[in-house]
Amino acid sequence: MRHLLRRAFSTNSSLQKTRGWRTYVDRFRDRPASHITAFAVLHEITAIAPLFAVYYALSYYQPPTIFPIRVLEEGNRYINKLREYVGLEQLDPESPVLVHLATSYAIVKVAAPVRIAASLALTPWMAKWCVVPVAKTIEHLTKTLRAKFKP
Repeated sequence: MRHLLRRAFSTNSSLQKTRGWRTYVDRFRDRPASHITAFAVLHEITAIAPLFAVYYALSYYQPPTIFPIRVLEEGNRYINKLREYVGLEQLDPESPVLVHLATSYAIVKVAAPVRIAASLALTPWMAKWCVVPVAKTIEHLTKTLRAKFKP
């Protein structure tokens, strides 16, 4: 009972329980690097995974291209020169690979606000359950190795 009264009437912020979004702000203040790392990882995951998913969906369903065949052939001709220079095999003149790649990239870029919102929403969870444990494990391993190989 005394503990509850002390917490309720204390002016010390460490004893008061924070509620709502302030909990996440306090966690961010305690470990800013883990939250920034978590956000960066989530932001990249939400960019790369949809890029491949959209590309393979376009390749599987083969939607009709809205570009004239002449434009598609001209783009493939230019890319084939680059692919030949690098040493890769050439694309067919009417191959929709480049259109699918460009469309996938555009869709992922248009979805950036949704990706950022999802990354922000998942950052506290990712920091708590993934980044902090990995950081603690690495810290423990480095301390162990330093102690082991100390002259």
